[in-house]
Formats: sequence, structure tokens, C-alpha cells
Amino acid sequence: MNQIILKKNYCVFLIILLAVSLSVTGQTFAPTIVSEDEVDLSANAVDGNLTTNASVRASTGVLLGVGAYSGHLEMEFPSALNPNTTSYVKLETEDDLLPYLLGGSLGGLLSDIAGAILIGNQEFTVTAKNGNTTILEEASGVANAFTNDQMKVVTNVDNDYFMAITPNAQYNRIRMTNQIGALLGLNNTKTLDVFGAFHNQGLASCGLPTYTSFTGTGLTLDLLDLGGAGVTNPHLLLDGDANTFSELSLGILGVAASIEQTAYFDTPSNSDDNYYITLAINPSLLQAGVASSIEVIAQNGAESPFYTESLNNILTLDLLTLLQGGQKATIAVAPGDEATRITVRLSSLLNVALEQQLQIFDIYRAPALPILDANSEDVSICTGNSVDLIATTTGGNELRWYDAETAGNLLDTVNSGEAYTTPVLNTTTTYYVAAAEPGCPEESPRVPVTVTVVDIPTAGDINITGDENPICSSSIVTLVPSSTINGSYSWYFDANATNEITNGLVQGPVTYSIAPNGTLSITGLDEAGGPYNFYVRITEATAGCENAAGDLAQATVDIIDSTNSITIDSTPVIDLSNLIDFFQGTPSYNLTGSVNGDANVGDTVSLFINGQIYTGVLDTNLDFDIVVDGTDVALDVDGLIEVFLEGALCTLTGDITVDLPELVVDDLLQIFCASSNPTLLDLQVTGNDIVFFDSLDTSVALDLNTPLVDGSVYFAGILDIPISVLTRIGITVTLLEDQPITLTGQTSEACLEEEQYTYSTESGKQNYTWTVTGGTIVDGGGTTDASATVIWTELQNTSISVLYEDSTSCTPTEATELQVEVEDCGEVLGEEFCLEVYNEFTPNNDGYNDFFEIECIENYSNTLQIFNRNGNKVFEAMDYQNNWDGIANVNGVMGKGQHLPSGTYYYVVNIPELNRNLVGWLQLAR
Repeated sequence: MNQIILKKNYCVFLIILLAVSLSVTGQTFAPTIVSEDEVDLSANAVDGNLTTNASVRASTGVLLGVGAYSGHLEMEFPSALNPNTTSYVKLETEDDLLPYLLGGSLGGLLSDIAGAILIGNQEFTVTAKNGNTTILEEASGVANAFTNDQMKVVTNVDNDYFMAITPNAQYNRIRMTNQIGALLGLNNTKTLDVFGAFHNQGLASCGLPTYTSFTGTGLTLDLLDLGGAGVTNPHLLLDGDANTFSELSLGILGVAASIEQTAYFDTPSNSDDNYYITLAINPSLLQAGVASSIEVIAQNGAESPFYTESLNNILTLDLLTLLQGGQKATIAVAPGDEATRITVRLSSLLNVALEQQLQIFDIYRAPALPILDANSEDVSICTGNSVDLIATTTGGNELRWYDAETAGNLLDTVNSGEAYTTPVLNTTTTYYVAAAEPGCPEESPRVPVTVTVVDIPTAGDINITGDENPICSSSIVTLVPSSTINGSYSWYFDANATNEITNGLVQGPVTYSIAPNGTLSITGLDEAGGPYNFYVRITEATAGCENAAGDLAQATVDIIDSTNSITIDSTPVIDLSNLIDFFQGTPSYNLTGSVNGDANVGDTVSLFINGQIYTGVLDTNLDFDIVVDGTDVALDVDGLIEVFLEGALCTLTGDITVDLPELVVDDLLQIFCASSNPTLLDLQVTGNDIVFFDSLDTSVALDLNTPLVDGSVYFAGILDIPISVLTRIGITVTLLEDQPITLTGQTSEACLEEEQYTYSTESGKQNYTWTVTGGTIVDGGGTTDASATVIWTELQNTSISVLYEDSTSCTPTEATELQVEVEDCGEVLGEEFCLEVYNEFTPNNDGYNDFFEIECIENYSNTLQIFNRNGNKVFEAMDYQNNWDGIANVNGVMGKGQHLPSGTYYYVVNIPELNRNLVGWLQLAR
């Protein structure tokens, strides 16, 4: 007895140890066998080791009904599992049934192609129980087994097969039953290998799926076998290898069908997680619209899907560009709630002669893309500096910084909102940041962050004009800095930039002014204090890099005191034709003028233009005529020509101002009719040699036969003339569509001489012309009227037309006509049917004409309906007997039983015997 007790205690101890060991891997196994029959090595099914198995036997027996048996193995979890908790059982069948059952509703078709038999050969049953109560059961011997979300055959990355069991009620046991169908014959034994039952509840929620399955709809055996439809290598979806893929294919179909693959995750996602799907599609299919036929579906366990979205609505422009280029792209899907299953469904495109395939490389779960801080976008720094890059992510996720878009080196891991500090940089560098859950290898796609490194400007990067020649003390010293670097300028009295010259600075008789473009203007300098040195630095626009102290550009100004007095009289006239000659033809230009004051005949005149000096002499009238290069005149920075006399340099008392012409376009918004197919030639501009460009600064002119596009802006300019000399003018184009004229009003069943009918057209037009045939206009119909009211006087050849003018329309004169059917509304069907409607009655209880009467109506089965002028029904009767006295019997405009007001009404009488409807008007007068 003691030995027995010890043995029992030892077994209990082993079970406890086993239970502990089974939870170490994160999977909770069923450790207890509660029932078994015809099982070999049953303990292997509860040892927590998925490489060992129990074998459940089944036999047909040696004779009919003799020796036949089925086996079963029932395993129990330590505690009950909640509804919608998925547990898994690893299985192997002797007849290799599981690869076909993996295809869900396609299983039977796939097995037919392979020559396997799913029903009638080896069969098995899966039962989920709560104690002794069956919660869920499916059997392979039933057609379309394992096709619902609660019971699926799935596979893992190693092509092992599992039953995924997700009951909608609490359960704690899994029972596997092996049996043999009727087709196998006698003296046969089959085994079902059971490796273990487990669930993954409580695992860390890292992002790779563990299992997958697929299914389809609308497919036939021929389509699967000959059409190339199906799923190839479904397990490669799970391997985390960016170069391998599962392929969904529908072949070339002319019928509605779909195929889909599902990825199973061990634990639910966080509500703010993304699922990332890396896929590739034939670009020709994209052009045919396949993106709207691909859906992504999310669900939690076997619950109904809560998220379904077409790829067309998920794709960004960048991802679409990748797919159109034949590359793979990673699509971000945000279901917005907990999910454990993600399905990608491909539905067929009808009438498309292309093989419809979709390659899925990976599906994984990770946080949403990081969001860059505003200061970490478009980052520019000066060479030799580092910078802090900041991004944020959700929840307790972390950020990982890399030096490459894929693979590469992990540079740093920081919390959300913490800075990654780059090393000192001397070249432009791109970094990449991904969001991830701590401890999980899966992460979001990496977001690029480019740090542009800007060289520090040097003195050699700045050019200064205005100090090339001595300058008179009476003149303004103008120093103009320029550079290929985009930035702003600062002036200093010293090379180390310690004593800055500010705009408006006054020092004794000297005044300094600095224009927004950096031009330094100085007045009041004299010869005694010269020569003068001034220094300028540039501050680059994006990173703020500027010349280092001691490396500023220098301007040296020589001043000569003024002695004599001279005035210059010259007003050069430069028009567009001159500019065209300057830049397209002969640049020579005669600059003329006269000198007054201390000057002599024969004195040499020097003109300083755009850094060039041109000379001439004064004639007997003290006039000068000097041939200069017109391009220098047009390009002179300050638009002022300085004039000097030889031997009397400082006789300059003024400058020659150059006024350049401008393009003039009277109409900056030009409107055209789309139907006239306008081109650039139709744009209205003044002047010759004008061409059009698609931007302010492009150098290539558009073909003048280019069609105009609605809403586009075209820039008028002249070829080869720089935009700094002649600014281009933008012309906005609006294209109007033709607006057809309309004419509305009653065109059928108009009553002869009984009713007035109003016909209307567009309002606000000019010179309306109304024409009526077979009728008379009784109201409107004038040249300013948009409507006409007509009484029809003829039964045939009756029509109304209108013509008007519209200065804003592409068709300024429009006309339209309506043909009108007119009938005599008194005599309805003729005397042969003895049916005549009396159109007027006076229901005032005076004993005379108090009822609406239709002669002989009592001889026919009928239905009468009365409507008011707005089409609202006010009275209805079956087998009308000439007894309606104007009281409503239908609720609507008036209450039932109310007396209708005087006015015109309309009747509809249906007479089945004659297969006719009588329709007309009646007048109710009280």
C-alpha cells in the first residue's frame, strides 16, 4: 500500500513538474489525458515537446464488421480557455490529408487534382469540449470540412500542420478521433499522429505571424488544374525573408472568383499597431485596376472581420510608384482595434486577358511609422557640426536609428521624443528611424531623415562690384555683392567682423545705407581719408553658415575730391525691339547725350556700364555719341551709367538712368471656348517675337500649337532675354464648356383651349424670341422674358420654340424647340363606349351639378384617382358611381374628409375591360 501511495505522489510530482515545464516556452500545453483508446505512446501528446507524438489508430477489421475500430485521444488544459481563444494541435495523417485541407473550401478540388481522396479514406474528427459537453466539432469526412473561422487547418514556416480551434464558448479539452471511411476496404490500419495541444495566450506580442492558411471562392477543378489558380508556397509568408514569397493566383478568369491567404498571430495587436504587408503585382494588372480588387481584412480570432479596405484606398503615391515600376512595396494597414488574423484577398478582374497573380513576401506587426519633429525635417547644418534628430512614436514603443534604409547599422535606440545626436558631419547624410516594441525584432518601415551639410562660405565665394575705379567724392559709392550661394549679406569695417556697418549708420559726414539685396551705398567720403576698406560676409539661407572671422570678402574704395561742375543730359530710349536686338541679333547701341558746365570740345567721355568702360569725345556742341554693347546696358546692376571726363575725373555730377521696357498684357485671365480647341496662338498679347513658357525661369519655349489647358498659367516672354532684364507675365487660362439651351414645359396630353401652359428657358439672357405654332401666347413671351404661357388652339402641328443671345456663352446665339401633343379633353373615348367626362362640377349642395360625372362609368369596373395641380392624390375610389362631391378621402395636402378648394384637378380612370386609362382635367367650383 505504501508503495502505491509513493508511486501516486511521484506521478503527481511529475505532473506538476511537467505543467511547469510546459509553460516555460510561452506556450501553454494540455498536460493531461482524460480519455484514450487505441493510442500508442499517448504520453508523447502531453509532454510539451512538439517533436514527439502519440499515434491514434483506426482499422477496417479483417472481415466485414469484425475487428474494426476507431481510436481517440482526449487532452485537457490546466484551466478553461476563454471564448474566442485559439488553441492548436500539431497533427500528421498517414494519407497526407492536411496539405489539401489547408486550402479550406478549395481542399476537395486540390485533392482531386492530386488524386487524393479526402472522404471515404482515412478521416479524423476534432472536438472542442468543456468538461463532457461538446462545444465545437468538425470532421474531415464531411464535405467542405474545416472551412469556417472556428476550425481551420494551418501550417507554420516549417510546413508542419496544425488544427487551429477557436470556439465561441469556454472550453478546456481537445479530443482527436481517427477513423477509416467506407472506401478503404478490409484489413487496413491508419494512424493519426498527435504531437500536442497548446495555446499561446499571454505571449509577448512581437510581430511575426506563426501560422497561415488559404481558401477561395468561385473556382472550379478546371480553373485550379488548367488555369493556374491557387496558392503556391503559402508557408513562405511566415519566414521573415524579404526575398521569398507566397503567390496567390487566379489565372486568366472570365468568371467572378477570389482567392485569399490568412496570417495568424499568437496574440492580439495593440489598437494603435500597424500591420505591414510587403507585396508585388504585375504593373499591367495595376493599369487594369487590380488595386480595387485586392482587399485587406482584419479580425480578432474567429470573430467577424471588423476591418475591410481595398488596396486602392491604402496605397500612397510613393508606394503606387514602386508597384508600377515592378518593385515590391510595403503597405501599412491600421485596423484601429485588436486583431490576430490578417487576410489578403484577390478577387478576379473580369474581361482582363492577364494572369492575375499577387506575391506576398511578408506580413508582420509593428508600431505605426514614427512622426518626425518639425525641426527634424529639411535639416541643414554647417560642415563640422552635429545635430539632434527627434521623432515620436506611440505608447511605450522605442525608436531605432539606422544608417541605411534596410539592413545597415543600428546607431542608437531612444525613447519617444528623445534626441538622436549625429556625429560631426562634413557631408550630406541620410539617417533612418523605425518604431518598435522593446524586445521585439519587428519594426516599422524606416523613415528617412536627410541632414544637408552646407559648406562654410569663404571670401572667394563673394564677388564685389563698384570698387574697380576711383570714385568722385561727390558721387555715391555703390558696392554690390553677389554669390552663387543663396543667402543674405552683412558689411563690416574690419576683416574679423567685429565692427558691423548697419543700415542708416551715420559717422560724421558719412552715411551708410544697405539695401535688402546687400548693396552698400556710401555718401560723404573724401580723398583725405582714403583708401577705404570694407568687408562683407554672406549668411547661407538654409543652415545659416557664414564666413569665418578673417575670411571676409574685401572692397577697397579710392576717392578723388570733386573740383569742377558738370551736368549730363542723356535719356536713352530702349524698347522691346532694342532688347531683342541686344540678345538675339546685333548688340550695338548708340548712347547719346550732352554735357553742360566745365567741359571742352574734344574732351574724352568715359561711360562706366556693367563693369565695362566705353569712350568717346565731345563734339562742337558738347554732345557725345558712343557705341556700346546693349547687353551691358540691359544687365547693369543698378540701372545707372556713370559718366567721366578724361583729366577731370570728378566732374561727374549725376548718372544716366536706364529705363528698361516691360511686357504689357492687358488681359491676365483669358477665357476660351473648349469646343474651339484653342492653342497658345490664341492667347492675346501685344508685340512681336513673344513666346510662351510653362514657368518663370525655364529656358525652353512651348510650341505655339500646344493646346491650352483649363486652369493652367502660361508665361509670356522673349527668348534669350534674361528674366532679370525682362520679367515674364503669367496668363491664366479658363476653358468654358458649351451650355446647351433648355426649354421645359408640358409636351403631352395638353388640353385644347382649356388650360394655360407655361414653358421656361434659362433666365438672364438677351433678346428672347418666342415662336408658337398652333397656340396663342397669353403671358410672357417678350424679348426680356425667360418664359411664355400658352393656350393651345390646334390639335396638330403644335410646337413652341425659343431663341436668345448670351454674350458669356461659347454659343452666343442658341435656339431650341418642343413638339407638343394636344388633345380634346372633353370627349374621352367616343360615343361607341358611352363614356364622356363632364369636366366641371359645383359641389355646393344646391341640387344641381353637385357631383363629378362620367357618363356610363357605372357600366364598367373601374378605378378613379383625383390629383391636385401639384400631383398630390386627394381622392381615390374603386368602381366609381358618379358620387364624388369634392371631399378628400386621402390624407396628404388636406386632411381626409375635408372640402377641397376650388381649382383645377386632374383625373385618371383605369378601365380594365377596355384596357384603357382616361386622363384629363376637371374644374371644381364652389
